[in-house]
Amino acid sequence: MKRREVFSSLTLGIVGAVSLPSWANNWTAKNLKPDSLELNPSEENLLEAICAAIIPETDTPGSRTLQIPKFVKLMVTDMHKPADQEKFKKGLAKINELSISLFGKSFGDSSTQQKLHLLQGFGMSSDENLKFFMDATKRYAVRAYTTSEYYQVNVAKFEFAPARYHGCVPLNQ
Repeated sequence: MKRREVFSSLTLGIVGAVSLPSWANNWTAKNLKPDSLELNPSEENLLEAICAAIIPETDTPGSRTLQIPKFVKLMVTDMHKPADQEKFKKGLAKINELSISLFGKSFGDSSTQQKLHLLQGFGMSSDENLKFFMDATKRYAVRAYTTSEYYQVNVAKFEFAPARYHGCVPLNQ
C-alpha cells in the first residue's frame, strides 16, 4: 500500500468517526420525513379497523396494541412510489363504499363476519387499486406482527444472546 492511500484512508476514517456522533444525535422522530400518504382521520380509523380485522385482539395483543396501522402506513410511504401510494389510497376509499353498498353500514360498524367476508373478497378482486391495497395491507400487517417484540419474545422464543453453552464433551470426565 502506498503512503498516499494510507493517508487518504486514515483521513476518511477520522472524518467519519468525528461526524458519526453528530449525525446519530440529530436523528430523531422530528427529523424524519413527513408522512406522504396524508390520510385524514376517517381514513386513519378505517385503516385501523382493517388491520384490527386482519390481526384481532384476543388473549394476545392485536393490531391496535402493537400499532400495526402505523407500520403499514410507514411501509407504504417508504417502500412504494407515489403512483402506488395513490392506488393504496383509492383502494382504502373503495372499501368503505363497498361496505356501505353491501351491508348498509361503514366497514368499522360492520360485524366481524361481514368484515372478514369483505376482506376475503377484496383479495380476489379484479379492481387493481383494491387488490393492491389488500395485498400491501395484509403483507405489512403480518410482517409488523411477526417482527414485533411481543411475537419474537413470547411466540417465537427469540433470544438475542443465548446464555447457554452446549459443549461436545460431558463435564464429569
